[in-house]
Amino acid sequence: MRTVFKNGRIIDPSQDLDLVGHVVVENAQVVACGPDVDISDATTVYDCTGLWITPGLVDMHVHLREPGEDYRETIKTGTRAAAAGGFTTICCLPNTTPPLDTPALIDFILDKSAAPDAGGVFVAPVGALTTVKDGQTRMANLASLKSAGIVAASDEGVPVQDANLMLHAMEYCRQLDLPIMAHCEDLSLSANGQINDGAISALLGLAGMPRTAEEVMVMRNCLLSLQTGCRVHILRVSSWGSVELIRQAKYLGAPVTAEVCPHHFCLTENDLGEFDTNFKTTPPLRTELDVDMILQGLSDGTIDAIASDHSPYAAHETRVPFDEAPFGCVGLETALGVTLTFVTHKGVLSPSETVRRLATAPSQILGLDAGTLKPETTALAQVTVIDPDVEWTFDVKKTFSRGKNSPFDGMNLKGKAVLTYCGTEIYRDALWDSARDHTTE
Repeated sequence: MRTVFKNGRIIDPSQDLDLVGHVVVENAQVVACGPDVDISDATTVYDCTGLWITPGLVDMHVHLREPGEDYRETIKTGTRAAAAGGFTTICCLPNTTPPLDTPALIDFILDKSAAPDAGGVFVAPVGALTTVKDGQTRMANLASLKSAGIVAASDEGVPVQDANLMLHAMEYCRQLDLPIMAHCEDLSLSANGQINDGAISALLGLAGMPRTAEEVMVMRNCLLSLQTGCRVHILRVSSWGSVELIRQAKYLGAPVTAEVCPHHFCLTENDLGEFDTNFKTTPPLRTELDVDMILQGLSDGTIDAIASDHSPYAAHETRVPFDEAPFGCVGLETALGVTLTFVTHKGVLSPSETVRRLATAPSQILGLDAGTLKPETTALAQVTVIDPDVEWTFDVKKTFSRGKNSPFDGMNLKGKAVLTYCGTEIYRDALWDSARDHTTE
């Protein structure tokens, strides 16, 4: 089998490539990439004229909900949504029921995501940093979890409040060469909070979540990373103070990286409207100043990656009074479109830097077998074809995800993944023109 993606704009930051050319896949692996490669004798040809050919996108922050919460999402529906969003590799966070704190649960994730009826994307499990035993929070058996296949450890959902416990966890993860994905929230400051602490929370009569609840923990984790040398990835940055703290930590030499979610760089607390639970996130939507500083952090490289924080919930959980609703929104099928619309097309990031934040950097941060089109580098070819100029309207009712809780429902976007390929074609959007295809027997 010889598959050719021809005449597209190849954007691959891992090779510093941004040129018009072809990508050739043979026996499910990239074998050639560039303007002057042999594209004869192809079994399947995709004409990508006017489109981008990029490494398969990587989402390092996804909640698949399974095991234990499959009424919200399943590995099958979540991976299909990922493929539709242009992602070929996703990382599933550990706050499932039970949490991913044993090798058997890691095996479950890997086996089920590889099933023929799943979405065809790679799922990289993130193990629980801590576990509860006899009512006490302790470090999980990270060595056995790494042997089982985790790519990082995280306190997502249950942020470690004890600085000494986090210090020892970082010392141990440093020895294992295992990054920590840190949920930065001081629960004593954010307890009972519903939205950003400020004028809007006062106006709506809702308890506020101050930005300092995030920033205090960002500062603590950056300092501990600097002390221990442990690689720490800050999850879902939302405040201008966090951006500045991360910038300073990097300047001091701390091995710290950070991500931002699309809803935090294009929405604010003013978008809440009449208590719309689709806009209830943690950290909460903040202010225009925070959005401006986050975009600056993306532009200057302080923020390394863009991740969806895909957090699906069942309809009965979100159709409740605002203060009873859970935090989070779905994002796998909108992350690329929102990023292109509010970041790339507005000149905050170049196309190459956009692909870096959505594919190359996440792969490098977690050491994933992804994020590049370099020949014979990844076990399977991972390719995303993007139409950067197509205009479309997101309709949450038509998504693959079981969760329909999205603040982007009905939003007009510019740019979309139209073909996702992971060893074989796993998703083709309705916007793909079949006249672009040529197949021979």
